Amino acid sequence: MKKLFLIAASLAIATSASAEILSPEPSKACALLADSGLKGRKWVDDYGDGSSGCASDYKDIGSSSAGLANNLAYYVTGAGPYAMEVKLVLNYNRPSHASSATAALLAASKKLSQRALGVSLPDSVASLIKRGEYGSEKVGKGVVEVVREDWPTGKGYEVKVMMR
Repeated sequence: MKKLFLIAASLAIATSASAEILSPEPSKACALLADSGLKGRKWVDDYGDGSSGCASDYKDIGSSSAGLANNLAYYVTGAGPYAMEVKLVLNYNRPSHASSATAALLAASKKLSQRALGVSLPDSVASLIKRGEYGSEKVGKGVVEVVREDWPTGKGYEVKVMMR
């Protein structure tokens, strides 16, 4: 009974949120950044908790000769057959080489904003991405949120750009 309620609630949310992402169909949403080397794999209808989604492989940004390279990935999440959020995640494994990674994140974010929300990424959001600072802004019919999470090890961090 609890699972049935969760699925019904998820579908209600998905129905209202799907107008915000131009391509709520999973096959389209997962392929929005395919030409940038960030094509989402096959859509998973249920991860076991009522959520669905797809993810790209990690794309290395820069060299990995001295450990892990900085890397970028693309994720789509939703419920059942509806994509509700698209997200870019940049892992700064080598913070001392952040400039090229940040440029890659910014370029992918601009392309994703145009394709997912139908509007250009505002300069104010681009500035948040460049600085790696938290912020949220209404963009077109959607919302773009930038979040930075410093790793407990102190050796790196990640910046997420989420659009819904």
